[in-house]
Amino acid sequence: MDNQDKKRQVIIDSAVKRFAHYGLAKTTMTEIASDLSLSKALLYYYFPDKISLYSAVLESIVYEIDGELRKGVETIKDTHKALFYVLEKRQEYILKYYNILDYIRVSGPDLSSNILKTIENAKSLEIKIVTEIFQRGIDSNELHISNAAEAADLLMDALVGMRYIAFSNKQVFQLPADHFKTLLSRQKKLASIYLKGLH
Repeated sequence: MDNQDKKRQVIIDSAVKRFAHYGLAKTTMTEIASDLSLSKALLYYYFPDKISLYSAVLESIVYEIDGELRKGVETIKDTHKALFYVLEKRQEYILKYYNILDYIRVSGPDLSSNILKTIENAKSLEIKIVTEIFQRGIDSNELHISNAAEAADLLMDALVGMRYIAFSNKQVFQLPADHFKTLLSRQKKLASIYLKGLH
C-alpha cells in the first residue's frame, strides 16, 4: 500500500467512527478533516464530496463483514450452526454500524450508482458464503439438493424480505434492541424450516 492509499484508508477509518456515532447527515467534511488535522482541500483531493466518502466507507464495511464471516464459518462443520453464525454476526454488524447503514434505508431510490453497486456486491458476497455453506452440506450428505447457489439465493431473498418488512416506515428511535432480537429469532426460525426441507 503506497502513501496515497494509506492516507485514503486513514480517512475512511476516521469517517467510519464519526458516521457510526453521529450518522451521515450530522457529520461534516470539516469535522472529518479536523479529526485528522487535514486541510479540507486535501480531504477533497481524496473524496470530492461526502457521498463519495460514504461510498468508500460502505465498501470498507462490506469487506470487513465478509472477511469476518468467512473466517468464522471455515471452522463450523454443521450447516445449521454455520448459517446461524452468519445471521448472528451479520446482525452484530448492523447494530454496530446502524447509523451508517440507515442512510441506505432512508434514501430509498435516490442512492448513487456507486452505493448501489456496493450494495449489490454485498448481496453477492453474502450469497456466496451461504452457497459455500450449503455446498459443504451437500458434500457431507447433510443436505440433499442439486444446486447450492440457487438454494442460497432463494433463502437470502426470503431473509432480506423479512428485514425489509421489519424496517420499512420506521425511524431510528423506533427500533429498540428487542426489535433486532425478534427479527433475528424469526430469521433463525425461517432458516431452520428451510434447512429441514433440504435434508
